[in-house]
Amino acid sequence: MTVGYLMERLREVRAVPFDAAAVYDELSRLESMVSEEVQGCGPVLLRPGADDETPLLVNPPYDGMYLHYLCARIDQAVQEYDSANTEMTVFSGLYDEYAKWYRRAHLPRRGAKVKRYV
Repeated sequence: MTVGYLMERLREVRAVPFDAAAVYDELSRLESMVSEEVQGCGPVLLRPGADDETPLLVNPPYDGMYLHYLCARIDQAVQEYDSANTEMTVFSGLYDEYAKWYRRAHLPRRGAKVKRYV
């Protein structure tokens, strides 16, 4: 999934009362969280318009977490707390499952020293 496609899907399911830069900031936070906490890489910065063709770090079947996270953040900002809690619960489940899958798929070699294994 690309950033541009995710933004189109977000506009289909939620009325976004914020400018694109605010939504891209939230998406950058999530990408950085995935990059640093799960994959052990550095932070990610996404810019509106410039990064629309950039592929996201998480692939199917876990890529639905992006939409749930952004919906939760929007719902929280407009004080729809019940909906925000529901969306964040679904996001957390998908994020945890992705992290488990990533760790299983990227096991270190036998006898290797492990750094920053969460």
